Amino acid sequence: MYKGTYNENGEYTGFYVEEIHENIPQPNIELSEEEWQQALSKNYKVINGKHAYSAFVQNQNDILENLRTTRNILLTESDWTQVEDSPLSEEKKTEWKNYRQALRDLTDLDDLTTIAWPSKPL
Repeated sequence: MYKGTYNENGEYTGFYVEEIHENIPQPNIELSEEEWQQALSKNYKVINGKHAYSAFVQNQNDILENLRTTRNILLTESDWTQVEDSPLSEEKKTEWKNYRQALRDLTDLDDLTTIAWPSKPL
């Protein structure tokens, strides 16, 4: 079994094989052989205790900051859909309201390695 240790920024700090190494430091995660090879690259990190590809984002706080920035832009761009004199039907207003709530809910995710952005109503 392959293991990878990591620091508070999710950067890998060491690699071990359970059958060879006795005292594997904490924190560590189990890795497949493919993940082991990927982890040797600087583009892979541990995010929320999981092996994840992260070419531009360094840690969970950066992910949240980028998510909030993008989410806030999308919310601002869709503010007009919720004003009283919006040209949208009530049905369309509700669709946009649900979309906007789904955007707000993104920051409550437990697993930030698989963010699924909601689709804008048509």
